[in-house]
Amino acid sequence: MLLLRRAADTLLVLCSALWVISGQLPCDSMLVFSSDVPPAEGNGNVHQRSLSPWSWRSSTVKNRIPSTIWEASCSTRFCSGPKPGQEEEHNWNSVPIHQNILVLTRMEGSRCYNASYLSVAVGCTCVRASTEQN
Repeated sequence: MLLLRRAADTLLVLCSALWVISGQLPCDSMLVFSSDVPPAEGNGNVHQRSLSPWSWRSSTVKNRIPSTIWEASCSTRFCSGPKPGQEEEHNWNSVPIHQNILVLTRMEGSRCYNASYLSVAVGCTCVRASTEQN
């Protein structure tokens, strides 16, 4: 389940007052995101090769920026062993790793957006299984 957490101070962004410079030209009523960060190399299909594998699922909301958000879903409750065919002990659990991301949601009947944080699972990891002693 995705958790929605409201920021302490709600931030309203007026689209008509917002402009982002892309190169030298201002953008009057459009929100533009750009990134010069090159894609990570060498990670490949890390979500499938992990000892705690996961799959990706998307959710799309029309009046949200970003409109599509991809979230990790752990494939199993338990972690797999490091060697194929090795007997697995169930004392390690596979759990999601969450990250808060900033989202803008368009207010109904307005050109304004409400900013809030959304907790999104970005991968899965192995943790010791909880016991009565923990």
